Amino acid sequence: MIGIHDGATTVAGQPMVLRGSGAPDGPTVLLLHPLGLDRRAFDALRGALDPTWNVLSYDQRGHGSRAADDGFGLEQLVDDAVAVGRSLGGPVHLVGHAMGGVVAALAAARLETVRTLAVAAVPLTSQPAFAERAERIEAGARAAVFEQSLARWFQGLEAEPRYATAARYGRASLDATSTRGYASGWRALAAFGTLDLASAGVPTLCIAAADDASVPLSTFNALDTGPAGASAQLRLAVLPKGGHMLPLMEPEASARLLQEHWNHAHQAQR
Repeated sequence: MIGIHDGATTVAGQPMVLRGSGAPDGPTVLLLHPLGLDRRAFDALRGALDPTWNVLSYDQRGHGSRAADDGFGLEQLVDDAVAVGRSLGGPVHLVGHAMGGVVAALAAARLETVRTLAVAAVPLTSQPAFAERAERIEAGARAAVFEQSLARWFQGLEAEPRYATAARYGRASLDATSTRGYASGWRALAAFGTLDLASAGVPTLCIAAADDASVPLSTFNALDTGPAGASAQLRLAVLPKGGHMLPLMEPEASARLLQEHWNHAHQAQR
């Protein structure tokens, strides 16, 4: 059983809980969770990673230990990620899932210490539906929006025994997310426009699932992963299963792709 520990800290004047595992003196990985989950979203992934990595996550605003935070926007989420990354005092492998992927991609363009970027199930463009969900939640349709989110996340996969624990955690975490925090998160997602995954100028991995109903595989058809120019550092990997919650539902496959990505970057920089 991998050791996982939480520690309270303050970063740029903001109280935070950092969740850590692995080797404190190993290469640092910073994980950013999706909308509706929290710092525990990557616990299964931690167990699948080599213990020589120093793996950290934190609760984004409106989630987990920061559930009371609301009224925030995308800029504040990105500022937090940049501040946490800088506080770590060395090179960082930045990983984001869904909303966390949007935040990670934008933070990577500002964070001087990012060595690699990886995003999973990330939307590449804002959609009108994101703002509409925020409006519905604030109008009193929280329960209906939550159930629709869960249906998109898991698509019936929670009925399979291997996914049951992950699905229970996903539902419990979403239930614990505040109404205003969840609405603020959707409104933040409505604000980013279009992501340029090559803008960070670092090796970047985009992980998608073939059965993701929230961010369909066709989303990535226009992703420039060719051999020339900046796109030479951008790679798309597709998992056959896992839905929108693929790091949570398929941690072993996700860990394998991430470690290959990180190790390749280390070798290239030697």
